[in-house]
Amino acid sequence: MIDEETVENACAQVGEYTDEQMVGEFDRFFQAQPAICEFIIELTHESGQKIQELSLFLSYMIFKTMEIARSGAPPIVTPEGIEAAYRETETWMELVSQADGAELQSSIVSSLQRDSEPHLLQYVIGELNEDMADGTNLDDEEKGEVFFVLKTVISSFMNEPKGKIIEID
Repeated sequence: MIDEETVENACAQVGEYTDEQMVGEFDRFFQAQPAICEFIIELTHESGQKIQELSLFLSYMIFKTMEIARSGAPPIVTPEGIEAAYRETETWMELVSQADGAELQSSIVSSLQRDSEPHLLQYVIGELNEDMADGTNLDDEEKGEVFFVLKTVISSFMNEPKGKIIEID
């Protein structure tokens, strides 16, 4: 499991990147995880550029955090892995949506505690609740969409067999 310190370490490292380094990192991410990037682009293509860019950036942050935690590349996620994670996330969202009021809050908290990567999910939730750099805010539906995408990304990394690790420079 990834701890809070590892998430903070990834944020600190990325925060020090120049624009050129960030472009290089995104190129590396797209090469290392094409299935994830295609999934995000396909799922968010009708949602607008800010949703797509935020989803891609936070997915990169998940990738970077996992890289630090593993001291190397996370497993390469396959389209089948994403599909399985998507179904898993759909089921989770259906369960959460059936709860209401105080039950909803406790349902989400208990689900996050049982999740295999609660610190990554807490990071995502924290980022979604912050104001965007350009001063705009996401509405609840947009936040839900980005959260769904990122929960699927996290689950897809967790579900991939450990033997598919390939270093890409």
